[in-house]
Amino acid sequence: MVDMTSVAVIGNGCAGIECIKALRENDYKGKIHLITDSKWPVYNPMLTTYYVIGKIGFEGLFPFGSNEAVCAKYDVDLHAESPTVFLDAVQRIVANKAGLELKYDNCLVATGATPILPPIPGINSEKVFTMRTVEDAVRLKKVMEKKPRRALVVGASMVGVKLVELFHKAGVEVCLADLANHLFSLAAHADCASVLEERLSKPGIRLRFGSSVERMEEVLGGIRAHFKDSDEYEDADLIIMCIGVRANTGFIDSKQVAIDRGVLVNEQMQTNIPSLYAAGDAAQGRNLLNGAQQIIGLWANARYQGRTAGRNMAGRQDHFPGNILHNITHFMGMDFVGIGDVMNYDHMEKQDDGKTFIQMFWTKGILTGANFIDRFTESGVIKNALMKGLQEKIIFSPENSALVHQLLISKIIREVEKK
Repeated sequence: MVDMTSVAVIGNGCAGIECIKALRENDYKGKIHLITDSKWPVYNPMLTTYYVIGKIGFEGLFPFGSNEAVCAKYDVDLHAESPTVFLDAVQRIVANKAGLELKYDNCLVATGATPILPPIPGINSEKVFTMRTVEDAVRLKKVMEKKPRRALVVGASMVGVKLVELFHKAGVEVCLADLANHLFSLAAHADCASVLEERLSKPGIRLRFGSSVERMEEVLGGIRAHFKDSDEYEDADLIIMCIGVRANTGFIDSKQVAIDRGVLVNEQMQTNIPSLYAAGDAAQGRNLLNGAQQIIGLWANARYQGRTAGRNMAGRQDHFPGNILHNITHFMGMDFVGIGDVMNYDHMEKQDDGKTFIQMFWTKGILTGANFIDRFTESGVIKNALMKGLQEKIIFSPENSALVHQLLISKIIREVEKK
């Protein structure tokens, strides 16, 4: 039986709920169906480590409250705990594994992403973990109660370093390994990464960069990771894989819908089929730095994209021109910020006083990237300045000032505050 409906939202994450909120806030009166494979309310994956370490309670994982409260507030029909298995974007039909089949007027794909696990021997061991879902957090918390002695974190990402902090605070000997040559390989310049790595090493955290795990095997009392082109190995009680995520788009017919690493969308969050939208970690929006379509896996980005999709579905013309990479994390008593592109530039300025660190990058006179250590308060201002420069082609010439601090923390603050 086909149930006639108006809007189908696939995915119970930040982008999905923001779309639903935008629909109702813009006077949309039609039916909304929310389809998800999860039993949990909307949760923030970046809060999972905070729950494991005890900084927040279980309910703190769910910033929007319970499913019942959300669905009642926004008049949503929830279809949970069954994955979407079929989407005909031309006929506008979506179905889940449980047998539900819906005909929609508009649909949002907001299915998020899944951690990548390399196809190597031993990867399916019960001693191998990921860290993204509520289930991941609950599972690791139970293991931590058994007081493991050693842990190996594979992936020097934002999530990976938070896990390093978690283990270190719990008194667990920890090694951080990555195929890349330095920490935060996409968000941090090598100079900035070197400062962070030195600080990580001081309390005894072992770093193993340029190392690729080629197989794992369970050994007496733990698990052993073997590395490519090396006779060395790492023994641990558990291994956590944090090498990246992959967009959940397997149910989408690529002959109908344009897909790359994620679903390709325009500034209205529409796909190549106008009645189908996408947002969040499943969508490739525009990177304002290079104009390319890219998945920018940030909570704020998912929020903006979801809202934009919802407003357009409700009949209010809206657009989200794009975003830039912007990572902020606090770990081991340090604040790190990576904004924009820190790899491709023609001019760089650096200030390092031994306590704080600032590094700025320009391309053709336009500010295109920045790294900060322990200068958290300026990061929002610099992001706004960077965005302003990109959108209005304002040239901030680093040669105009001897100190990058004076140029970008004084002059640009005034420029941004005029907006």
